[in-house]
Amino acid sequence: MAPDSNRSRRWSDIIERAARLRACLFGSFGAEPVTNAYRLLNDSGDGAEGFTVDAYAGFLVVQVLDSMALQSAPALVEALEKILQPRGIVQKLRYQQTERGRVPGQIVQGESPPCALGVLENSVPLEVELLEGLHTGLFTDMREEHARMRQLAVGRRVLNTFAYTGAFSVAAALGGATSVTSVDVIARPLDRAKRNFELSGVETTAHHFVRMEVIEYLQLAKRRGWTFQAIVLDPPTFATFKSGHWSAKTGYKQLLQLALGVLDPEGLLWAAANTESMPPERFEQLIGHALREARRNARVIALGGLPPDYPTPIDNPQARYLKVHLLQA
Repeated sequence: MAPDSNRSRRWSDIIERAARLRACLFGSFGAEPVTNAYRLLNDSGDGAEGFTVDAYAGFLVVQVLDSMALQSAPALVEALEKILQPRGIVQKLRYQQTERGRVPGQIVQGESPPCALGVLENSVPLEVELLEGLHTGLFTDMREEHARMRQLAVGRRVLNTFAYTGAFSVAAALGGATSVTSVDVIARPLDRAKRNFELSGVETTAHHFVRMEVIEYLQLAKRRGWTFQAIVLDPPTFATFKSGHWSAKTGYKQLLQLALGVLDPEGLLWAAANTESMPPERFEQLIGHALREARRNARVIALGGLPPDYPTPIDNPQARYLKVHLLQA
């Protein structure tokens, strides 16, 4: 068998195996399940070293993680098209990411996705944008936490920091939160958050969308005596604000302290770390230090991590980058 045939057969085996797992979770690709935005191939966890592939309502987004993998991309795209027959395939070279997260997508097969593509996550309609940058507007690795928020938000005043396009905010509102405040420093994702509220038929009059740096907002809330009954901390690993550079490694402790300062007694605190560089024990230490300095006790309500469409090798714990602690403090 020729080398190209071997490579094609290898990709076919990988894709078929991955598709069987996702079919158990979400139904067959191209069907109309309650969730049609998920990870189809997760790098080495699916035997697809150097690649991730995400599904969005019949479209696929292939991310090439390093330049060494690029030569295998045409064979992967060909196999995806043959086996799954997607509406279109977008390819992004993640290793060319800029400081602003700009990774333009290129159509490599089929039709171009619309500027605002509607998807479903647990029957909740949301919009994504597949071509403009590295991030599409929905972090599917937080799907299970969005569902948890919807279960626990009833009757609560919720603060969603680093709100992005508002998936946590929509979940809280649908779950019966009395008010949801979404804070992000960038206007465009906040506009998309408002649109996501509208898609679910949620009136925005009882909710607030604040364009401000999160640290500044938490300090303002403390000065004005604003408090919340549930707070989401899902910060980026790195960020650049007008006040300077921020990183989870050096800034998370302050973020926790400020959040605890405006959290009501027996309030819920979602704290997430999305980086391989912060091991679970270090994250727990930061949470513990912040609680002690705030003189607050807490109990763990739930622990979260990557959902089952993000498999990782058993011998590579670092690949399990997502760590979520849900506390009642």
